[in-house]
Amino acid sequence: MLEMKKKQCREIWSWNRNKEMSLIEDCLRNYRFIAIDTEFPGSLRQTSQDATDDERYDDMSFSVDRTKLIQLGLTLFDINGRIGGTWEINFSDFGVDDARNEKSIDFLRRNGLNLRKIREKGIGIEGFFSEMFWILKKTRNITWVTFHGSYDIAYLLKCFTGEALPFTSERFSKAVARILGSVYDLKVMAGRCLGLSSRLGLESLAHELGLNRVGTAHHAGSDSELTARVFAKMAKICNNVQESEGVMFGLGHRVISDRLKQKLHMIHHLMMKSSYRLPPPPPPPFPLLRPMFGPYFPPSGGFVLMPRVSLS
Repeated sequence: MLEMKKKQCREIWSWNRNKEMSLIEDCLRNYRFIAIDTEFPGSLRQTSQDATDDERYDDMSFSVDRTKLIQLGLTLFDINGRIGGTWEINFSDFGVDDARNEKSIDFLRRNGLNLRKIREKGIGIEGFFSEMFWILKKTRNITWVTFHGSYDIAYLLKCFTGEALPFTSERFSKAVARILGSVYDLKVMAGRCLGLSSRLGLESLAHELGLNRVGTAHHAGSDSELTARVFAKMAKICNNVQESEGVMFGLGHRVISDRLKQKLHMIHHLMMKSSYRLPPPPPPPFPLLRPMFGPYFPPSGGFVLMPRVSLS
């Protein structure tokens, strides 16, 4: 893959929404990979490190269903690693009395998010995702890229459907496959790539790959842009990247999109074909030996005593 060109992040507010949405629609015609990042009010439940996948999903769905998205970062790029554009969408829905994790809100403020400006001058979640849904409906073969992205994907699913998340992680994975399609998680990819590790954060992973951030950390636009470039670099140096498709870090069920389903079916068909062999031909019939003696000889039916022969 070619090294990505660094482009300035474009912010979406109430006054420029229509223009920027048109640019996103135009960009999607040539750039079918979408790296995403979200900023949200934090988790409402503390999940233990030794929690099961089902417990992690329960905690995530509890928080996502009760909180509102603050920012969404989108970076569109192509299979060759070229960036088409980066957008940071600011949502006005998060209010002062809405559910939140206060530590997470303080963290966002310390990293430069102006929550008051976002609330006063941002755009509505429902309107954006309704328009984005119809834009994406015109585009085929979209691939979503995240870093440790279960929350990112969960917010997308919630906002696109306008419904609470599915009751189980298995149903969640099926819903993601149906609504979004193909997804990749860089944290999973890093764990399967020689020389890297799933323990690395996004910034550390980028550093290991020799990539520098553009913009400010923990802003959705900058994080999505860095996610895109990290994915492009890993796709170039790591083997069997496609084996990570649909595997989300911390979720017990794989997101099997229609495209992935076709790939798995093809692989299964080839394996079955290669393992099937025609049975070996039967051995040639054993040659019939002409009897040494006549019928009923020797009379005892045992061994034949041969006379001694002197060699002297």
